Amino acid sequence: MSLLTPEHGSTIAAISTPPGEGGVAVIRISGGKSHAIARKIFVPVGNSGFSERKLCFGKIIDPETGEAVDEVLCVIMNSPGTYTGEDIAEIHSHGGHMVPRKILEILIGLGATLAVPGEFTQRAFLNGKMDLAQAEAVSDIISAQTEQSLRYAEAQLEGALSGKVNALKDQILDILAEIEANLDFPEEDIDPITQNRLKEASKSVEKELSILIESYDTGRMFRDGVTMVILGKPNVGKSSILNCLLETQRAIVSPVAGTTRDFIEERINVEGIPLVITDTAGIRDTEDRIERLGVELSLKKAEESEFVLVVLDQSTKIDALDRKILETAGKKKHLVVINKTDLEEKLEKSKLRRILGKKKPVKTSALTKEGIEQLRQTMFETLAGSPRGADASELVLTNLRHKKSMEKACGQLRMFLKLLERNEYPEILSIELRNSMDSLGEITGEITTEDLLGRIFSRFCIGK
Repeated sequence: MSLLTPEHGSTIAAISTPPGEGGVAVIRISGGKSHAIARKIFVPVGNSGFSERKLCFGKIIDPETGEAVDEVLCVIMNSPGTYTGEDIAEIHSHGGHMVPRKILEILIGLGATLAVPGEFTQRAFLNGKMDLAQAEAVSDIISAQTEQSLRYAEAQLEGALSGKVNALKDQILDILAEIEANLDFPEEDIDPITQNRLKEASKSVEKELSILIESYDTGRMFRDGVTMVILGKPNVGKSSILNCLLETQRAIVSPVAGTTRDFIEERINVEGIPLVITDTAGIRDTEDRIERLGVELSLKKAEESEFVLVVLDQSTKIDALDRKILETAGKKKHLVVINKTDLEEKLEKSKLRRILGKKKPVKTSALTKEGIEQLRQTMFETLAGSPRGADASELVLTNLRHKKSMEKACGQLRMFLKLLERNEYPEILSIELRNSMDSLGEITGEITTEDLLGRIFSRFCIGK
């Protein structure tokens, strides 16, 4: 694949800050003509003049009218020591809608091309400033919803995943070297001692890959979040529990059953896990057409969610509706909450134990806030699989593309082991090893296609 360079690539420009009112907007220009274009519209004020990597104060002048557009700060940076590896200029103007847009229009009129989403980072990748896994981490940093997801993205940007992938490739390369050493003697089988050593080395790599593949569910959860539905009969305290978790009065709370008819959706952070919580209409048989539609929507939302919080009322006995709700939740990862512990207990413990088996419910009182912190912790433990969850220093996969590439590499190693057991020719064995290395190379971008790059960088925001 040909690389974009300052000499041969087009010069691109974009507004790199979010649109809307704000104190400052940054307009970024990258490419061989970026400095020349910036000099055509930037006029320093006083003794301020262009000096690399130093902000200069001046005015943007429209070359067509000679009118001043804005007072700005401007900086130029020389390749290759820039984000994209190309010459870069940045204009720091006042924020808002009109000023940055006007400056961008002038830049385009002078020969710059409007950058597409992710084009600056794509050029950084193509010019060797970062590999593909690191480039994807840039997008993850921008979209991080919690500190934990940010830490995982920062570790990937610093090369933690790339370093691990390259180390595994080196181990496979060592195995391949031993296999290809036998190519000069095709009539001889690989001796048993060497064969055992190759088996152990291959199984070691396969095990490390398997551990990383298994980490994806945790990584995806911290990166993308989890959808959760609060399910229960009317008036069991679903909306009250939502308000407690949000620590604000978001949902209307009323002793009148059936108050919630539509669903309410909110986001919270549970120990680093972004959680999208949906409070639904109470499940009951009703003749009210609107409420019935709400009940149907509640059950549909529960089926679509990843996690269900079932709320039972301690002051009432378990009935057929409760069992139906628990049965619906049982198809998903779920947690049972016994609410209204401030009231007299009428819920039959023995019956509940038979229904729940080994699963332990959490007891709460949304009225007194008792048990809410325990509920948060138990929600985290249920989702993360342990009280501790994932260590921020541990390497976990957060990207489905990386997982699929590792699964391919793992499958190719397993095929290599089968062929090795059958004493296949070294030429056949080496094919599977090379395929496995190529699959890992897809993660860092050593092996890639323009279609893949297009899919990855199209998800970026414009200006990054």
